[in-house]
Amino acid sequence: MVASLLVLALASMSAATFINVLNDTFQDLSNWKMMVRYSVNSGNKEWQYYTNRSNNVYITQVNGQNALILKAIQENYLGANFTSGRVYSASSWGPYGFFNVKAIVPKGNGIWPAIWLLPPNSRSIYGNWAACGEIDIMETICTNTAGYATLHFGGESPNTASAPSNNTYPFIADWSNAHWYGVDWQPTYMSFWYDAQIVNGVITGGNLISSISSSSWYSVNTTTGQRYPGNAPFDTPFNIVLNVAVGGTWPCSRPGCCSNIAAPAQMTVFNVQVWQNAQSEDQL
Repeated sequence: MVASLLVLALASMSAATFINVLNDTFQDLSNWKMMVRYSVNSGNKEWQYYTNRSNNVYITQVNGQNALILKAIQENYLGANFTSGRVYSASSWGPYGFFNVKAIVPKGNGIWPAIWLLPPNSRSIYGNWAACGEIDIMETICTNTAGYATLHFGGESPNTASAPSNNTYPFIADWSNAHWYGVDWQPTYMSFWYDAQIVNGVITGGNLISSISSSSWYSVNTTTGQRYPGNAPFDTPFNIVLNVAVGGTWPCSRPGCCSNIAAPAQMTVFNVQVWQNAQSEDQL
């Protein structure tokens, strides 16, 4: 298993070169849209109301750099006990390329920050979630040190699937400082990275989290039950999504995680980069 991951990692670094098509350092929010929604009725049964208010989503200076703040606050708001921020990219990107986000990620009871990719309106030509696919670059919950990187695919909910089977970062992440969270999204594999960057068009440095072959994912036609051909569902454009959730099915399944919620809590995002493939990808 270790050897196969190394082969995939080396292939991902050598097979593609990249050119930059987005380098957002948050001079403004023109590249982003804000979600406004009470999420208690979502599939994850989260507790927060996402707002477009400036106390939940705003730009400020942090250590001399502009940063996007997504802030979870405990307050009574339109029936919810918490508010928070969730933004998604105004443009869809891909398919394929290297997506990299530099952020300080919050930890604490009931706090569920995420950096991820999702088709517009959670739907693509293959159907609704998760037939449309989802790419979770970074998620973390509660107070433990674990981070998670996951692909979701298969059929529409509840007939979903995910990979890898062990989606936990294979090292202890540092949540107290800013780090890069990235994914190399290619036709034949998906590789998740921590603290890697693109230098002279190639992936440089960082720690490989996991590599997943396209043979592991699929999308199912809801009507016929047949799998779509090719590398569906990860061959259509996706939006970048950044958010801080509160509560929800996953965090609250962990003993003690949803007691004494650690709000206020904020994710501080310094940079979002999208790198497009500059040449055809070799097949693995």
